[in-house]
Formats: sequence, C-alpha cells, structure tokens
Amino acid sequence: MIAIALITLLIFLVLGVPVCFAIGLSGLLAIMFGSEIPAFMAVQQAIRGMNSFSLMAGPLFILAGEIMGAANLSTRILDFCRACVAQIRGGMGMVSVLANMIFAGISGSGAATMSAISTLTVPELNKEGYDRGFIASMIAGSGALAPIIPPSTNMIVYASLTGFSVGRLFIGGLMPGILIGVCLMVMCYWYATKYNVDQGSGRFSLGSVWRAFLKSFFALITPVIILAGVVTGFFTATESSIVACVYALICGFFIYRTLKLKDMLGIFKRASSSSAMLMMIMGISNIYSYIFARENVTPMVENFLLSITHNPAVLVFIIIVMMLIIGCFMETLAATAVILPTVYPIVMHLGVDPLLFGVLFSISTVVGALTPPVGLYLFLSMNIAGATFRQAISYTVPVVLIILTVMLLMWFFPPIVTFVPNLLMGA
Repeated sequence: MIAIALITLLIFLVLGVPVCFAIGLSGLLAIMFGSEIPAFMAVQQAIRGMNSFSLMAGPLFILAGEIMGAANLSTRILDFCRACVAQIRGGMGMVSVLANMIFAGISGSGAATMSAISTLTVPELNKEGYDRGFIASMIAGSGALAPIIPPSTNMIVYASLTGFSVGRLFIGGLMPGILIGVCLMVMCYWYATKYNVDQGSGRFSLGSVWRAFLKSFFALITPVIILAGVVTGFFTATESSIVACVYALICGFFIYRTLKLKDMLGIFKRASSSSAMLMMIMGISNIYSYIFARENVTPMVENFLLSITHNPAVLVFIIIVMMLIIGCFMETLAATAVILPTVYPIVMHLGVDPLLFGVLFSISTVVGALTPPVGLYLFLSMNIAGATFRQAISYTVPVVLIILTVMLLMWFFPPIVTFVPNLLMGA
C-alpha cells in the first residue's frame, strides 16, 4: 500500500496534478489496490482530518483578516507605521515590513497579509527608487511572517495534528517573528544606504505618532486582544478567532464605519476560498496519515533515523532540512500534514522540547513558500511588485538566509522561543 501511494503521488506531481488532488487520488488508489480496506474509508479519513476543534481557528482568523482588510483598517495601520519609522533611511521599506508584521497578528495568513498591505505600499516604494526585485523580496519576506507571528495558520495545523497547546505555540512564535522582522528592516536600511534611495521623510515627531496611534488604536489592539485572551486563559485559541471576527465587524461597522453590508458577500467569498483550501488539504492529507498508521511507517522511520544518529540535535536538524527540501516542491501545509504525524512521535521519544520543535517546524514550512518551484509567497509578491523572477530571486536569497539564521539562533539559544511562553503560561 505504501509503495502504491508514493509511486502514484510522484507520478501525479510530475504530471502537474495539484498537490491536494495528487495526495487524495494516490491515497485512494493505495487503499483500493493495495489492501482489502473498503474505498469509503478514504472519505471517512478525509472527514476525520477536518473534524478538529483547534483547526476551526484557521478559517475564522482568515475571515477576521478579510474583514479587517475590507474595512480599510490596513490603511490606518500603515499611517501609524509611517509616523513611527518613515523618517529613517530606508523608512518606506521599513513601513512595509512593520505594517505586515502588525497585520500578520490579525489574519494569520501570509497571502491575505501581502494582499492587504503590500498592494498599498508598492507605489510608494517605487516612488522612493527601490528596485522591483527588492520590493518583491521584501513583500515575500514580510508576508512570510504571518505563519510565524501569532495567530499562525501553520501553528494551528501543527497543534491539530499533535495535540500540543496552540496558545503556547502562538506565544513561542512571537519573538522569532519579531526578530526576523527587525532583520528585514535592517536589510531595508542597508539597501537604501548602498543604492542611495529613500532618504527618509523628515524629522520624527512624537505628536504625529500619538495622533496616528489614536486614529488606528482599535485596529492596532486586535493582536493584543487575541494574545491576551489566550495567555490569560479567558478563551482558547479557537474561541479567540471568533472574538477576532466579532471585533473586526464592530470596528468596521460601528467604530470606523468603513464597512457596508454589501461588502460582506465578497468578504465571505474570499475567506471561504482560502478556508476551503486549508480544510481540503488537512482532510485529504489525513488519508496518508491513516495509510502510514496501518503500515506502521512511524516505527520504520524511527529505526532508520536512529540508525543514523541518537543525537536529538542532529535528528531535528535532519527533519528540518528534509522539510526545507520538501517545501520547495510541495505546498507547505500539505507537506506538514503528511510528514508531521510520522516524525513528531520520534522527536518526542528523544526528549526534544515540543514547543521549540513546533516553532522550528512551523518556520521551516515558510521557507518553502519563498523558494521555487512552488514558492507561493515569492510568485505572489512578484505579481504585486511587477518584478520578474530573475529580479526577485537575487534579493530573496538573503531573506531566506535571514530566516535560516534565526532558526539556528533558536536552536542554540532556546529561550528565544521558550522564555515568553514559560513566563506567561508557566513552564
């Protein structure tokens, strides 16, 4: 059954079949022709893969992000970021990164964050003299912060597959996400200095920052509400996604009054499309989890890995490198759903901190979205910036190196991940 599943999956991928359908079809064929299990078991497992309370948070955070975007709250966030950092050399690039970081704390979706923020900043970045390739790389890199900074769809998927605390993962991803964002802002300063662009927009004014903060206050505190509720235990991560949706509607309809009833159809249409993709991937990928469980793949993989090394650090390194490579060729959530249930018990058996591994694993999936041939974030950013692949890839390499460097720092200095969750939620 395993051989049929893997061979047919490879064939479908080579033929260009979308990853989700390739996984589903190969899993169905493996069950039909490689076992005596009834074919309806594939449908049952697909439904079981979507039937998760923690997984419900993903579509709801996506919906919250769509509501915020339609209510033009992204414009208010941008105004606040301009008041904070636009005066520095390379400030407009920093504004784009900082605004993406804040909006990432609302939507949890990289594509939604890039669409809401970057479409507004590209004309200004072009005006300041930034190269289109650099703009595309900054958009892709800052959009990739959404699966790292809470609420992260990738971490929600990780928690639904492993049963680990979504709240601890959210808080654990906060510092690495901020660190990557700061590094991207430094890169903006370096580029502006080297190529003599974006001199900054004048003198810094606390008064301007305060006025911009007041105008965008209700938008800016959305991530705070989400995290504070989870940390205090007032509501779960899934319940926080409902709170985020309700709060976004209140902001759009009653506080800023930028949202109309006629806008809701488009909001639900876009959110449903993104959510359907997420749920379909999770459901269909569970067919593989069922096949792997039936065929006792986890013990075989464990024996193979342990034959290479018993060192937890080396083992985690091998798994992360494997995810980095697979992520270049397969949609990251699909790769997570297929690989994680197999490797998670192994790393737990060796005593690896599940929080540290969870954040590392979630960030590793982001790199795949920045690299071809799949490269969802890279190609979306190229489209937004109007850049060619040749222009974008030269600047995307340093962005990927920044993320990999932060991952190494996390491994050698785990408090980057563990200190804040242990402080706020207990060790």
